Amino acid sequence: MAAYGVGFESSSSIEERKESKRQARKEALEKAKKQYEREESRKALKRQRGEDTWMLPEIDQRLQQLEEEGSGKSKKKKEKKSKKKKEKKKKTKKEKKTAEAGDGSSDCSEDSELDWVEAQPQAQAGKPWQVADESKSSESNVSTTQNAQRDEWMTFDFLAMRTTSTAERRAEKERQKEEERSKAEAIEQAGLHKLELNPYWKDGGTGLPPEEIAGTALKKGAVVNDGGLSWLRKSYQRMKEQAEREQRSLNDVVAERYGVRTNGTYTFICTIQQSHMSESESEEEEEIPLLSEEEMNKLGARLVKAEIMGNTVSRLELCLCVFQLPGCSTEDQDMLLFRTDESGRAWPVKGPSGIQEPHGGRRKKKPIETHVDGERVRYFQDDDNVGLQEMVRREKMSSAQDQNALYSRMAAKMMGKTDGDNYTLDDMFVSSAAQRESEGREEERMRNRAIGESRRLAASMDKCHHCFSSQELQKHLIVAIGSKVYLSLPAGLSMTEGHCLICPLQHHCSATGLDEDVWSEMQLFRRTLVRMFESQELDCVFMETHMNPRRRLHMVLECIPLPRELGDMAPIYFKKALMECDEEWAMNKKIVDLSSKDIRQAVPRGLPYFAVDFGLQGGFAHVIENEQKFPHYFGKEVLGGMMDLEPRRWRKLIRENFDDQRKKVLQFAQWWKPYDCTKTEG
Repeated sequence: MAAYGVGFESSSSIEERKESKRQARKEALEKAKKQYEREESRKALKRQRGEDTWMLPEIDQRLQQLEEEGSGKSKKKKEKKSKKKKEKKKKTKKEKKTAEAGDGSSDCSEDSELDWVEAQPQAQAGKPWQVADESKSSESNVSTTQNAQRDEWMTFDFLAMRTTSTAERRAEKERQKEEERSKAEAIEQAGLHKLELNPYWKDGGTGLPPEEIAGTALKKGAVVNDGGLSWLRKSYQRMKEQAEREQRSLNDVVAERYGVRTNGTYTFICTIQQSHMSESESEEEEEIPLLSEEEMNKLGARLVKAEIMGNTVSRLELCLCVFQLPGCSTEDQDMLLFRTDESGRAWPVKGPSGIQEPHGGRRKKKPIETHVDGERVRYFQDDDNVGLQEMVRREKMSSAQDQNALYSRMAAKMMGKTDGDNYTLDDMFVSSAAQRESEGREEERMRNRAIGESRRLAASMDKCHHCFSSQELQKHLIVAIGSKVYLSLPAGLSMTEGHCLICPLQHHCSATGLDEDVWSEMQLFRRTLVRMFESQELDCVFMETHMNPRRRLHMVLECIPLPRELGDMAPIYFKKALMECDEEWAMNKKIVDLSSKDIRQAVPRGLPYFAVDFGLQGGFAHVIENEQKFPHYFGKEVLGGMMDLEPRRWRKLIRENFDDQRKKVLQFAQWWKPYDCTKTEG
């Protein structure tokens, strides 16, 4: 009887598919191997040249100073805490001493030491109805009596005060220790009473349950609902013991018991569970070093090579390394999620409030009641549950991108049941909006978008070339380091001799979002550079380009020196170029004057802009309307046209070798040394 509905596949097609997989793995392995060798050779050359360790001596001293300041702050905090504790102890000791001294002294001494009474002003001895002579005589009598009576501290017998010696203090401490020992013995004797009900006092117990022993016993016991993990571990341990006993390799024992094909799956499961189950019960988790994408690719290439060569032990070790990574952990990580719109405005995302319905399936959306007696009562399903305040919050926290996505989703749906003969696009939107959507679907959609944005932001910040804590920063190009800002040189070919960059130490996106202390230090560096180039009879132009706020790029303020003749003509060139750039019909003003105010007061926060300043005289700003028509090298292009430079100087970064970079840094450091504002500042 023929079987219907069963698909057969020939052995030749199966072998062909396997061969294609082997070929693809081999190509991937070769590609990863070549890339790995190329990276290793590049790193070896860097180490030979000293690129990874060389930097200016002043920068090295500054980094050590910053490290000492950071460690000094922590030490000061510890010293403050210890001082507070010592002061408390001294206060308690003083109180005890005063109490002991008060017992042996008289009542008058207690009054003199503890009770402080404010002296009353001396009243007039004479009375207004008395004769003047009598008043004088009475005043003289009062003064003589006051002089005759001495102060109490002058008549106090200090030899009668009780004193304590070191022997008495030691005896007091021994007496306190004896009292503590007697209390402990009394507690132990209480456990030996015949009517004692606590079972942990028996057989020399301490009265408390043995927590550590119980914890180890629970660990050794079988775990319920672990998917056979305990059985797999026992089997793996027995195979290791058998291999040691018979003096055979572990691969042979595993292949003999499970076969080569199932061995990979077995080691795969074991390594997953071993990486996730921790042996310690401490609350503090060990910090796992994060691997970059390149290191992950190298590890994957080694794993593929081990699988092709059939080495199961090395494959087991590599799988263990792979699944110990933080990205492979199945545990949820708590973090604050943010959404960011095109203008750079960020706000926190609210989690799902209600119970979420399961995804998938072909369940139809239930229609909701929108009309009662021919009159519309609601448009959406949550009209009765959402108030005006919640609607305003949603409107403020939603971006134009979300509204466009909602419109496209509704327009992309096929037209369902018609409401009548005259069926229009508005009717389709109304009918689709009247269908009940699952609970929490929109909140979950927002949460997924926020997770994607946070991951992209973390990846971009890890690869940032200007963050001071990033590994991508070329520290041999740094010339000076302040408390919030550092001065460095470009990694590529400079526009002119003296081209430098002012960057904040932390990741800031634009000058409009800087803190006051960071902005003031950037202005200090700017004034210092102007004075330095004035001594060489040069003018300088400062430029900043803030584009793509959602990408969160690091802020860079570029300083390019010019000859005096070109520096005087620079405002005319930039004004003409800004009038002709971007959109012809713009919503914002083409040119914003910065002569009387800085960029933070001229451009709202979150808008993309280009700003240029000519020395300390101010400059111009331009709000970018269309980023597709405004190149990121706009300012360099204008200056390159003024100086008749080649377009490759500003269009694409031209890399320099390490020797040229070192010469450039040493020369600029020699210019900067007499005007170094970080030394005068610190």
